[in-house]
Amino acid sequence: MVKIVNNDNHDVSLQIRAYDWEQKDSQDVLTPTQSLIISPPVFTVAPGASQTIRIISKRPAEANEVAYRMLVDEIPTATAGPAINFKFRISMPIFIAPNTAPNLKLGWTLSAGKTPRLNVANTGNRRGRLLNLVLTLPNGKKVTPPAGANPYTLAGMIRQYPFDVDAPLAAGSLVKMSANSDTGPIETEITVTP
Repeated sequence: MVKIVNNDNHDVSLQIRAYDWEQKDSQDVLTPTQSLIISPPVFTVAPGASQTIRIISKRPAEANEVAYRMLVDEIPTATAGPAINFKFRISMPIFIAPNTAPNLKLGWTLSAGKTPRLNVANTGNRRGRLLNLVLTLPNGKKVTPPAGANPYTLAGMIRQYPFDVDAPLAAGSLVKMSANSDTGPIETEITVTP
């Protein structure tokens, strides 16, 4: 269940839609799905009021965690005269736990070059999430992935993070990686591959 509260001073109308969430070529792919039942899918919330959303999966648990995205969109309302209205969209992850013991196994490689790419491979059966990801280059400079990069690597997927560096990164050099994950802090060294 999800609870939505209207802290504004006017009615807010919302529509909720569910999507299968996959990752292909390091990109998130959302496909409309009927595997989740969302009730109610469209509603209006008065100022100061709340609405509870019920979510039921029609798909049974599998060996790998099943991932969905739920989009909550504000429905535009008619206004009298010219006006600029900003409507919001919230994208929420929804995960169905695997039918076996959850197991997270993340591994990484870093490619050489002017735009090195960190490949994060998740060979486990549940999602992995890397927050505050930082690479410390051999010259001591710290670099981060582009702002807004999705921190999730879904079960069985590989996610790629590009980094901008001042000088090409040489194969064989050592780079320190630090991040926060669902299982705790990560501090490791990666040998750059060709």
